[in-house]
Amino acid sequence: RLLSSYNLCLLIFDPSLNNAGCGNAPTLPNTTELRSDTFSGRGNQPIRITAGQAAAIAVARLQLPKIPPGIGPAPNINPWNMAAVGYPLWLWGDGPTHVGPISDSVAGLSVSLDAEVSGLTFRMGDGHTITCAGSGRPWTTAVQPGTESPSCGYSYAKPSLPDNSYTVTAIANWAVTWTSNGQSGVINVPAVDTTELPVGELQVLVR
Repeated sequence: RLLSSYNLCLLIFDPSLNNAGCGNAPTLPNTTELRSDTFSGRGNQPIRITAGQAAAIAVARLQLPKIPPGIGPAPNINPWNMAAVGYPLWLWGDGPTHVGPISDSVAGLSVSLDAEVSGLTFRMGDGHTITCAGSGRPWTTAVQPGTESPSCGYSYAKPSLPDNSYTVTAIANWAVTWTSNGQSGVINVPAVDTTELPVGELQVLVR
């Protein structure tokens, strides 16, 4: 229940509205420390759990990294130190997108975990949301100016300046594949990070 509540919070949490956030991922107790007499009074025997339950506990222990939103071209590489209205921006996950394989042991069951980012959702700060498969493709200086991203991109219609910057939120969906006791499955774990992006208008003079 703790993990489900934490995941739900991350899915609906908007850091630009609530700086309190969802806190850290819950750390569940080692199942071998739980005794059946806690619930039924049948003695001091360890609780038996399923492979799926063991996997859920192992995933809750797994410290998956947050992934900052990558945005290119970055504002600090142009003379205006801002992104421009109408200019195509590339979006991607600017961090590690694969963790594993990792082994854990829960209540005597061996659990193997392998996590990969299966998709990214970007809240652009202007009320629009972009959802992209995979982790996106990073922008590089080799990209022809004005080229749209082939995998994940966005163009702002309105400026954030001069008043403030847009808070861009990246929600990475970590798909954690688990294997235990001859069984397997996938548990999805979201991770949230943000960055500030100033967006302004460039005026063109025609003589």
